[in-house]
Amino acid sequence: MSLQDIPFHRWDAQRAALIIAHPGHELRIYHWLERARPLVLVLTDGSGHTNHSRLGSTTAVLEKAGAVAGSIYGRVSDQELYRAILSRDADFFVALVEEIAQILRREGTEYVVGDAVEGANPGHDVCRLLLNAALSRVEQAHDRRPGNFEFPLEGPSYDGRSEEHPDAILLHLDDEAYHRKLAAAQFYPEIAADLARTLSIHDRELFRIECLRPVHYGLEIDHCFEHPPLYETYGEKQVAAGLYREVIRFREHLVPLAERLREAQK
Repeated sequence: MSLQDIPFHRWDAQRAALIIAHPGHELRIYHWLERARPLVLVLTDGSGHTNHSRLGSTTAVLEKAGAVAGSIYGRVSDQELYRAILSRDADFFVALVEEIAQILRREGTEYVVGDAVEGANPGHDVCRLLLNAALSRVEQAHDRRPGNFEFPLEGPSYDGRSEEHPDAILLHLDDEAYHRKLAAAQFYPEIAADLARTLSIHDRELFRIECLRPVHYGLEIDHCFEHPPLYETYGEKQVAAGLYREVIRFREHLVPLAERLREAQK
């Protein structure tokens, strides 16, 4: 039985966790956030290239939705995360995996939702690697594996192909739920530009549906996006403009990290 087949009062009562790379991602699945009221872990403070954290806005979102912030909440700045990726600081990420696994075990988490791998932002993809590795640790320690779901951050949450995701959690928002979701996004000032860009490209009615897809991959993620990933192309332009010193590359940085996380599971 999939989670979408479980009556509302049952899957709503299951212990859920949301693990995301940056504050603001929770808005993409705001109605699920309202209904599941998960424990929320956020890797970075969302400051980007500024010193302005977005955590305050996400805290307001979580409080409004009834979700709870966990002990990993803006642990590092975006720049610190990217430096750790560039420097291949595997020990930092291995320690994060163990900490996440301990949190999931302690909370008795029954299913986890997190960023999808899309090749658009290395932080998002690394977050997914950490999540998948942590779930493997939980399975090793307790002979059980919590459910594992993802949601996209580029474009609408649902592509209309439900037959490809028969075990997905699929939520159709009524007018009230949809207006609450839009209001939550509109009162999050740090994402105003991203919201306007997204809504200019896609029909906003598509965001009435929230689709949390089951994850069937582990630490092998190269099949999840076209190569080279978008963040390499973007990084090259930033280096050329003198804004970045080095480009994060999938083969040079994320693949070795995935291999190190795999070794740590043995």
